[in-house]
Amino acid sequence: MKKIVSLCTAAVLCLSLLSACGPKQAEEKQVDLAAFAQSVQQSHEFASLERADPADQELGTIMLENNYPGLKDMDLEQVEVYLAMVSFSGGELALVQAKSPEDAAKVKEIFQARIDTKSTDGPGNYPEEVEMWKRAAKVAENGSYVMLVNHEDSQAIVDEFNALFK
Repeated sequence: MKKIVSLCTAAVLCLSLLSACGPKQAEEKQVDLAAFAQSVQQSHEFASLERADPADQELGTIMLENNYPGLKDMDLEQVEVYLAMVSFSGGELALVQAKSPEDAAKVKEIFQARIDTKSTDGPGNYPEEVEMWKRAAKVAENGSYVMLVNHEDSQAIVDEFNALFK
């Protein structure tokens, strides 16, 4: 009887050791999007960006709904959206942390729709603005974090964004 108990205990111990060797769930690195947005705006010249604050029930939600339809209705961890209020080519920066992969995919769709809308000739879109959106706008995704940037240094900003997760 002692041998059987000893063998069972040894087997359980071996299995518990083996389970520790299995694949682990990688925990996503937490990033402060407000701090990153400020850093980007300090190191890359943007012209007169205004934050669309989702907590501002008047101006902030109107800015979000007009420019990123559907975004204000989502339950998101972090939202940092900066729009040019004066210059049509002042650039744009939008950063979001979603709560799930499905929400991140939806944010990415919303960001891509923004690029598609601003990259076409039409009412309210100036030719220089359309050209800049076609040439410079980029969407980047890292796990639940999604960024849209429209700036002459977009690729450098995407690289800085991606470096946050390394």
